[in-house]
Amino acid sequence: MTSRSLKIAAGRASAAAVLALCAATAAAQPASAGSYVAISGSGSTWSAVALDQWQQDLRPSGVVVNYNPDGSAAGRADYMANQDDFAASDPPFRNGHDQLGGTGAEHPTQGYSYVPDTAGGTAFMYHIEVAGHLLTNLRLTGLTLMKIFTGQITNWDDAAITKDAGQQLPNLPITPVIRSDGSGATFFFTRWMSHVYPTQWNAFCKKVRPSVSLPCGQTEFYPLFPGAKSENGSDNVATYITASYGNGAIGYDEYAYALNAHYPVVKLLNPAGYYVLPTASNVAVALTQAVINETVSSPDFLQQNLDSVYTYKDPRSYPISSYSYLIVPRQGTHLPTNFSAAKGKTLSTFINYLLCAGQREVAALGYSPLPLNLVKGGLLQVDKIPGHVSASIGNCPNPTFTNGVLTLLTTAPQPSPCDKFGEPLNCVVVNGKATKPGAGGTPTPGASATGPVPTSAATAPAAGSTGPAAGAPVPVTGQVVLVSASSPNKLLLSVLIAVMIVIAVIAPPMLGHWLRRRRRQATR
Repeated sequence: MTSRSLKIAAGRASAAAVLALCAATAAAQPASAGSYVAISGSGSTWSAVALDQWQQDLRPSGVVVNYNPDGSAAGRADYMANQDDFAASDPPFRNGHDQLGGTGAEHPTQGYSYVPDTAGGTAFMYHIEVAGHLLTNLRLTGLTLMKIFTGQITNWDDAAITKDAGQQLPNLPITPVIRSDGSGATFFFTRWMSHVYPTQWNAFCKKVRPSVSLPCGQTEFYPLFPGAKSENGSDNVATYITASYGNGAIGYDEYAYALNAHYPVVKLLNPAGYYVLPTASNVAVALTQAVINETVSSPDFLQQNLDSVYTYKDPRSYPISSYSYLIVPRQGTHLPTNFSAAKGKTLSTFINYLLCAGQREVAALGYSPLPLNLVKGGLLQVDKIPGHVSASIGNCPNPTFTNGVLTLLTTAPQPSPCDKFGEPLNCVVVNGKATKPGAGGTPTPGASATGPVPTSAATAPAAGSTGPAAGAPVPVTGQVVLVSASSPNKLLLSVLIAVMIVIAVIAPPMLGHWLRRRRRQATR
């Protein structure tokens, strides 16, 4: 899901952060070079940027991890074919219940454990232009979003969108951009829809695949439906949306793609009644509610249960949050060919690092740090790897907790009061409260009644507008404001520059001529 170009761009963006972390992470790195056996893995392209960064961090210490980002399904196949020591995958092994995808079950003969590695939110990048301006403040409820991606809402001027967005959007056809290939983003998005809106999702399944039995469930392969556009890979989804012909498009992708493209994503209404973005902290807050299935006899053993994530009522929680897996050998089971205790030492050392100090780097790479509950679950599975090296949760320098105590829920920033459901787009924050501008002498957006506007309070455009309010600060929410070439501000600036050039050219000779006349008059 993450291309080499995104990998390079994300790596460059995080270079400063990585350098700053070198001193802090040195103590967490193994000290003995040459005492490790090289290992190999393959799979998820979404996780590839982080996995590559972590192996670079550890390589000077003698830990060599060779990773091929050939896709989640290919990684699982490689593991089953004894070609790898581990795999990385966004979805778990297929259970054969994907009716929309029509895929059969995967039956690995090798034993395995699922270990959390990277987390993130499914983001919804969009492209809506009005008079040459890119809209950057779109807010939607989950139900409206689901209706867009099931073909029930087909135009941006739909009344449901107007109600959610707080403004009338243009008469513009919606183009939902979906994945044509098997995708972890599709898997997690459809899982959310099938659990939160089962009736509507089952109706959609029946419409596109009349032969399915209900309940329909999630899928890795999103079915094409009238009005939608399918693209192979996250790169192509982002490319379509950001292209000039993509006006009216909306697609789902990992948040890193929107950040890399400098394009806005939807603020999604959460169960607490706040419109939130899939930022690193919002996703981490949501995933504190993820549950790892620890029932050995369950077909979903060690898989993530996100049901409580979808319903979490913390104001910061981003509802469609999930994490990816490393698939690793498990002692007491049939092991991959050539896997040894020496390789287990390398693999466990690598995982201990990525679960702890490595999570400090992920926000700069477009991911979210794994919270305490998922790190604990991961470390438990590390202890099941043959030849493993154990790590203590108390000595784990993960940014979401300290000395084994979760601190994330007290340190993660709260949403702006203006992001609460029902507040208008031209809302301003005064004394920590959402206020309509002009009411009771309150300032207009961008002005300050009690000092600077807090950085957590993004000032939104006025209702009906398509850009930031006049004089307002650019929102600090990951959204990007693009100013059109025909912008009145640019036009005025061009006129002023032209006038100044004329003055600079004409004024000196005119002034010299006037001074010479004064001198001649003075000598008469």
